[in-house]
Amino acid sequence: MQIESGVPNATTFAGGSAYALYTGTPDANPQLAVIDLATEKVTRKITIPDSAASPTVGGWAAATATDGSVYLGTYPNAKLYRHVPGQSTVTDLGRAEGGYAFIWDLEPGADGEVYGGTYNDGRYFSYADGAFTTLGSVPVVAGAENVRSLAHDPATGATYLGTGTNAALVRYDNATGRVDRLLPAAYAHNSMVGGLTWTGGRLFAWIDRTLLVLRVARAADGSHTAAADAAITDVDLHHSPARDGRVWFVKEGLLHSYEVATGTVRATSVRPGLDVTGYTWSGGTLVGLGAAEDGTRVFRYEPESGQWSSRVVSGAPVLPAAINALGAGPDGRIYTGGYLTGGNGAHDPLRGDGDDGRPDTPTRTGLSQTDSLLAHDGRLYIGAYPSAKLYSHVPGDPWPPTLRYTGGDAGSKADDCEPGEGPPPQDRPYALAGGPDGTVYMGTVPKYGKRSGALTVWKEGTPGRTLCVAANQAVVSLAFAGGMLFGGTSTRGALGVHPVYAPGASATLFSYDPATGAVRLHPLPLPAPKAVTALAQVDGRLWGLAGGSLFTLDPARPQEITTEQLFPDPDYAARPSLAWRDGVLLTVAQDPRHVYGTAGDQIFRIDRSTRALTVLLTDPGMEGLTADRFGNLYYRINERLHRLALPV
Repeated sequence: MQIESGVPNATTFAGGSAYALYTGTPDANPQLAVIDLATEKVTRKITIPDSAASPTVGGWAAATATDGSVYLGTYPNAKLYRHVPGQSTVTDLGRAEGGYAFIWDLEPGADGEVYGGTYNDGRYFSYADGAFTTLGSVPVVAGAENVRSLAHDPATGATYLGTGTNAALVRYDNATGRVDRLLPAAYAHNSMVGGLTWTGGRLFAWIDRTLLVLRVARAADGSHTAAADAAITDVDLHHSPARDGRVWFVKEGLLHSYEVATGTVRATSVRPGLDVTGYTWSGGTLVGLGAAEDGTRVFRYEPESGQWSSRVVSGAPVLPAAINALGAGPDGRIYTGGYLTGGNGAHDPLRGDGDDGRPDTPTRTGLSQTDSLLAHDGRLYIGAYPSAKLYSHVPGDPWPPTLRYTGGDAGSKADDCEPGEGPPPQDRPYALAGGPDGTVYMGTVPKYGKRSGALTVWKEGTPGRTLCVAANQAVVSLAFAGGMLFGGTSTRGALGVHPVYAPGASATLFSYDPATGAVRLHPLPLPAPKAVTALAQVDGRLWGLAGGSLFTLDPARPQEITTEQLFPDPDYAARPSLAWRDGVLLTVAQDPRHVYGTAGDQIFRIDRSTRALTVLLTDPGMEGLTADRFGNLYYRINERLHRLALPV
């Protein structure tokens, strides 16, 4: 194990305690922590039960029902759990109707009922008296894949639903089933309404870090409309229930208030320093619970006096984090990045093998999910999700690394590399490469609901830029060869696009000329490849993997491409994630005769001269490949880093 996580994903409150849900891995179940807010200590930790046939990895949803029960919504099995405060167990209530992947959000209704929203069928449901009931149509909003957020108005019995892939906001009347659309037209280009709260007589809607304050009005015909009282930018997801006419939230790192009556936003000088997953009130004190670099913290603020505190919770769960990316650093260490909850590990080859049950070094906090790693010119470059952030780190310098560029700030939400238009904002940086002049190149998958990835070009002393290279395709592999940058695309767009693969498209190779900025496409002589997931420079030539085929070319004559089928093409329909990151190709200095790689669950080597293929290892669930300075290979399965010695 390389990375640990003490980050709650969802929080609710009941009877002076916080109930925080901590995500696990496929091999380590999530946990519910009961935290006494007065003492800031964990009083109980409960492992969430599951089964081999229906594993529970984590959860994003928690709510307290009117009868005091705590409900949790999980993934990837869309299960609902109930915990009765004071008891030592949680009860598995089964899958939400339809049995899909995520319960995204939960809201309490009347008489102990709870409402929920799911992915990937855009279902809105209720749970009451031991039974699930689907409310409205499926999906509840036409075209919706996600019911991502909920807010309930108990006075009218209506629930507000925030959906995606294309953002929508509706009011659902639970008595009549009437649906009214409320989202202002200016936000229709967004992909998701990520958070909703009904408080203080207003609907607060969080859309891509903008907090909309909406006034909902009923017309004579019974329909409802919404008008925006305010649009507050750069706001963290969660905000407080209204008290004394004000709602509290973090904006640009500082605690702010919003006065409902006047629409006034006021900043304090308080910097909470944590990602709050839930707020409540204790008397006149605002209390927030969430994740900081040093673990779970409780934040307190007294509006009357301005006094505040932030303290680490004692005894919070610390669970393994699945490894999402790995790569060799310039200092010889093997660096890893954690899935979902972030964090990074550093393994010192052969010296860090003392305890397989604990990380070799303390988990480095401060970064979100790492998608790619690159050692270049003495620095470690890190591509992080979301918003395709590029960081750099010099080994020995303080952590966290320095943010260099944010692909999520590039382009326009309204564009998708249409003719004459730029790229959409980018999200997932699966590919990194370095040029001889110090330039770093980043290939990305776009934001949710978009198809066109992009190429980012960044160099020290420049602002960097992001450009379209192949419309309707993501950029998932990069390599520098023969004075040119080469990239490989995937016909799979971001999550939320339908169909998953761009109709009629073939993944392609492209080149970028650093001297002129020219981009050229180099179609592969293969039958409709779905993705080019690996590229490497080998003996002056470019090697690549497209599905199960190896292709090679001379960078000076990229139109002359040779191909060879190594393996059957992967089943990208059944496992679409492979179309972003299936293959790896690399060379190892200790073995100049071979090229090493992965495809599917296999590690293989190819003779550079004869192209003879040898499968070295088949290990179900393995992903990724890198090598240390001694010539050992490394790959990952869930939270475990594995080493494979080169064959003699």
